[in-house]
Amino acid sequence: MNNFIKITFLLLGVFLTSCSEEKLSPKDEIKQYIESGKLAAESRNHSGLANLISKQYHDQRNLDKKQLIRMLHAYFLTHKNIHLLTRIHSINFQDEKNAFVVLYIATAGNVISDLSTIASLRARVYKLELQLTKDDVWLLQQARWASANIKEML
Repeated sequence: MNNFIKITFLLLGVFLTSCSEEKLSPKDEIKQYIESGKLAAESRNHSGLANLISKQYHDQRNLDKKQLIRMLHAYFLTHKNIHLLTRIHSINFQDEKNAFVVLYIATAGNVISDLSTIASLRARVYKLELQLTKDDVWLLQQARWASANIKEML
């Protein structure tokens, strides 16, 4: 019985602590969104990534959400190990529900511990320009990506 009371108070304390956390700033919400995308990609979780993309997604290559998810799925099939290193270059808010993010991503088949290991791992570097829209949560509305060099990521 004594252990039951201890566990109850412990769980109550965890619950109250989680309820009293301060709300994240919009910038921190976007950083968390990017980290969620990174983790979903590294675990090859295409449904997790799909949850981060707006139903109205479109891009300069005329891909919609379904086509983008198919492309990601194909990438996952051809790459057994995915390791990413991200660096946010900028986050600009057009208003409280729209943000433009410039992000650099290095991708490799081995763990990328820091920027100094990118060249030795023959990692590929990409520049992503993301248009995010908030509808309760941040979702990818539009994206543009291109190859970049390591110097741009620094």
